[in-house]
Amino acid sequence: MKTTILMCLLAANCSWAADSLIVNAGPASRVIFYGKTPADLQKLERLDLNKLLRDLNQTQDSTLGHIQLSSAPYRATAKPLPKWQQYWQEYKKNTFFNLHLGMGSYTFFNQPIGRYEYFRLNDPSVFMDNPPSKRYTVFNSLWLRTRSVVGVSLVHDAYWWNGKRMGMKFRYGVGIEALGLRYQYSNVEKMDPELFSDNRISSAKYDYYTNTLALRAEQTDVRAFSYNFQLMPKVFLKNKKGKETFSLGVGVRYNVSRMKQPLDAGSMLIGWGGYSIDSDGVLGGRVTATSGPVIASRDMYYAVKENGLKNFTYMAEVGYRGVSLFFNYTPSFTQITPSLTRFSTSNAQYYNQQSGKLGFINFGVKIGR
Repeated sequence: MKTTILMCLLAANCSWAADSLIVNAGPASRVIFYGKTPADLQKLERLDLNKLLRDLNQTQDSTLGHIQLSSAPYRATAKPLPKWQQYWQEYKKNTFFNLHLGMGSYTFFNQPIGRYEYFRLNDPSVFMDNPPSKRYTVFNSLWLRTRSVVGVSLVHDAYWWNGKRMGMKFRYGVGIEALGLRYQYSNVEKMDPELFSDNRISSAKYDYYTNTLALRAEQTDVRAFSYNFQLMPKVFLKNKKGKETFSLGVGVRYNVSRMKQPLDAGSMLIGWGGYSIDSDGVLGGRVTATSGPVIASRDMYYAVKENGLKNFTYMAEVGYRGVSLFFNYTPSFTQITPSLTRFSTSNAQYYNQQSGKLGFINFGVKIGR
């Protein structure tokens, strides 16, 4: 007798339509797997077909041309994943990759950030004959400003509380950041309005002030690169579907950084190339980078620490879903240190001989969760 075994995957009542898979088991036998859609046939993976066939051989009625069996007793039990794999899958769901793009400023609410005053003069007799007893001061300062910031971070969210419409989580992660920095110089002179009413500036003394006392800027733009580890508690809101929407976070970041200074004012003088008078050569020797002071005079020079910089950044962030605005404050990115030259004179009294800190703020857009 010819035997046909029909296995229905959806319901007890089957019809000969839709999608089916026919397997010829021998010259007079075949097995038909039936489903209403191709996706239904994929459910065969969940069945223990060996057990089904064993039971079928024991209970088969040879007088029946078609046999229908329910799939319920033969659904294979899925093997549970190892605990470490379950933990890893859950960990990946709450791990995010972010992109940071921003810029910065050297003032905050019209106040300079990390201003370092390196020169102060309160005596007008330095450049004026017979000065009156009037209040007068001139001082020079510098700041470190962020021109650009590009960074990426990999962060994970550990939930403290996950309510129906809001919650709180603890974010931690690592990142890297490239910074374009600039030394911003400032010269300020303050005096009583009547100071110069009956007095004239001595040109000889003024030349002495501008050419001997005044410092010259040696550096402008610098580059920096940082690795960081961050911690940030965040509060978030949810919509009716349970999806996170608005979020607010405040945290701290630990940075390990290094700086690379570009050309200084004097290094281009050594960038010469020598050629034959008939040569087509037009380029001199290139100086690609240098280390040196950021400010210099005949008596003093000031240099900043470039490598092994370790500092903290205080962070704030507000966002909606995958886009956020960030604000970062680094109060002490690097240290500036004064040094006397070999030919220093009594003029050194006008210069700041104490070390100081240079920091900055930056802000921008974060793309990602």
